Amino acid sequence: MNEFVGVLRGARAWRDIALVTKAPLATAELAGGYYFQQWAADNRNRTQRQFIKALRNRAPFADVYPQHTAPGHEIEYEYAGQTVEGVGAAHLMDGLAVSLPVSLAWSGPWLDVTVRRLMEADSGELSMEEAVEPVRHAARRADLDPHEKWGCSVGLDAVDSAAQLWEQRTDFFPRLQFLPRVREDLERLELRWFIQVRGLLARLQSSAAAWDPTTTALPEWQGAKITPEHEQRKRLCEFRDIDDVDRCFDLHGRFTPGAGRLHFRLVPEEGTLRIAYIGRKLEKQHR
Repeated sequence: MNEFVGVLRGARAWRDIALVTKAPLATAELAGGYYFQQWAADNRNRTQRQFIKALRNRAPFADVYPQHTAPGHEIEYEYAGQTVEGVGAAHLMDGLAVSLPVSLAWSGPWLDVTVRRLMEADSGELSMEEAVEPVRHAARRADLDPHEKWGCSVGLDAVDSAAQLWEQRTDFFPRLQFLPRVREDLERLELRWFIQVRGLLARLQSSAAAWDPTTTALPEWQGAKITPEHEQRKRLCEFRDIDDVDRCFDLHGRFTPGAGRLHFRLVPEEGTLRIAYIGRKLEKQHR
């Protein structure tokens, strides 16, 4: 609990935060037969108990999502053989999952979480898509270090509209370039996807900022699962570039719920990434 409170204090030093849990903390079992309410009743823990109480948001996960963001049966998160709603909430809200340091499985600044999504094909048939995606996490104070820059970037969190994000794109994402057509993509985004896209762009910016094209062909993706498109689908990823030449933008990140895709290509001569498309999984060619 000392370590857990240390994590919360570290995150609180970045910005105002709220601790959101699925169930009341009083019923949380910290160890076999030892519950949070027993720990809280010990006067030696009074200061820490008051600190946690000040952060505690008593609303369930569903009540703290922005409208239309909360997942339903169409998405499920699993980690270490368990369904993890709290980690899923952190992923959807571009937040930080925190846990008690009681197991090696729950250690480290990122959790590789299995995400299952119910997808509908053009034919109307439903199928389950499964992927592994990273989620920000901290169980020890040292786990916060890789997230400090993100945690202190309060300004980006205040951007709540596509128009504002586009207007300030060069301020927040100096190492990202955007094809002009992306502005309309942002404006068409469903509200539930906006936070996900904003967070994904921030992680791509961090990856590009740390990239030295003279030493590595690819950036080290920081908290973003980036993959190239399958060979047979690359034709769908051709877009008219800023120099009026058609090029393949097949590298892509994902956002949820649903099959959200952000397509881009590397521009190593400028040390940047160029964004071409943000929206649903590509099913036809765009220009």
